[in-house]
Amino acid sequence: MKVQANEKQRPACRALLLAGCAALGLGAGAQAQSLQGWLNQSTMTGNWNGGRTRLAEAGITFKGGYVGDFADAMSGGKRTGNGIASQFYENAFIDTNKLFGLPGGTITISFNQRVGRSASSDFIGNKLAVQEVYGAGETQRLTELSYEQALPGGFLDAKAGFYPMGNDFAGTGLGCDFQNVGFCAHPQNLPASTNGWADNQQARWGGRVKLMPTKALYVETGLYQANATYTEPGNGLKVSTSGGTGVVIPVELGYTASFGGLPGHYKVGAYWDTSSAPDVTNSHELDQGRYGFYALADQMLFSFDGTAERGLIALAQVSYSDPTTAVFQGTWLAGLIAQGPFAARPDDYMNIGYVRAVVNQRKLDREEAAGLTNLSDGEGVIEAGYGLQATPWLLIHPNVQYVMNPGAFSYKHVPDAWVFGFETKVTF
Repeated sequence: MKVQANEKQRPACRALLLAGCAALGLGAGAQAQSLQGWLNQSTMTGNWNGGRTRLAEAGITFKGGYVGDFADAMSGGKRTGNGIASQFYENAFIDTNKLFGLPGGTITISFNQRVGRSASSDFIGNKLAVQEVYGAGETQRLTELSYEQALPGGFLDAKAGFYPMGNDFAGTGLGCDFQNVGFCAHPQNLPASTNGWADNQQARWGGRVKLMPTKALYVETGLYQANATYTEPGNGLKVSTSGGTGVVIPVELGYTASFGGLPGHYKVGAYWDTSSAPDVTNSHELDQGRYGFYALADQMLFSFDGTAERGLIALAQVSYSDPTTAVFQGTWLAGLIAQGPFAARPDDYMNIGYVRAVVNQRKLDREEAAGLTNLSDGEGVIEAGYGLQATPWLLIHPNVQYVMNPGAFSYKHVPDAWVFGFETKVTF
């Protein structure tokens, strides 16, 4: 979305940049023009002296960026402390029509690097990470190498390669307006309950076919390898199929609504994993096959200015995994996002939400039979924040999270935790 530059909205940034320009010996007019242009461009690194445009005309588009999640566990949890987790990503998209004369095709190549410290693991002890970008091995990863082909007329679209199946199934992009991973951008019990379901950063070999009988309706299914070895340390660039345990077959139905011009997105889906997994009540007993299902929705409730660009959006989610094998059995979520809450800040947002991670009752019964008492049946997180789109390429997102029953999945009594978060997103 486009953001108009306004010097009054960015006084601190402008002052620093002007000081830098002055140090380089640039005049006031050059300073203002250079600063204004930089703040208005869509990416931090600009057009590369026209290089980006020339590459796009040839069929090659690059996109990269950085996400930094700072989290300070201010009270409760295991102990107080803070940490920052960072993610760098690089994507290349190749238009096969422009480059090779093959209409409707797209080749995607993506890499990702995660580094940093987990405040959830080190200080809070909870399941739903308060830093969305922590995890997936903290290493350089090949996250996508895929080919997608759309047939003429837009009725059928197929994709195959090495990529996270969560890129195409059970996703709610608006959930990443939050910093906690429980909101962004998939139900977290799904990857936690099967080796085949993989979200962003954790690629698997597979593919899907998507049918779109209308512009508003689609149904898709796929086949993906179940293989936990890709997430092991040192396997960030692994592409061999060794270590596979079966396949995952997902099915999803999606509908894009427009009620009085107010947009909404609705998805329901299910999966079957052919792999064997330990029973939650007896780790020595293997159960053959696992399943799960989910329903996701986001709907603009009303518009602030009569358009679909600014308004109050409601989010909702429920998901469930096989109770015979899934310790993390399900989630449910509800939230509100005020997109463009102020006319002068059309690309800012305010949000508040609640997400709950549910522990399998069969597992709790077993732990209580072993002598533990008064165990919680789940962990809850409330998050509220403000997303400041400082420039088209810089988002600053302070937030506060309250983590309830952070010891639920470790079967311990851990005090509720207050967490201050500060997220930064930069598009290179």
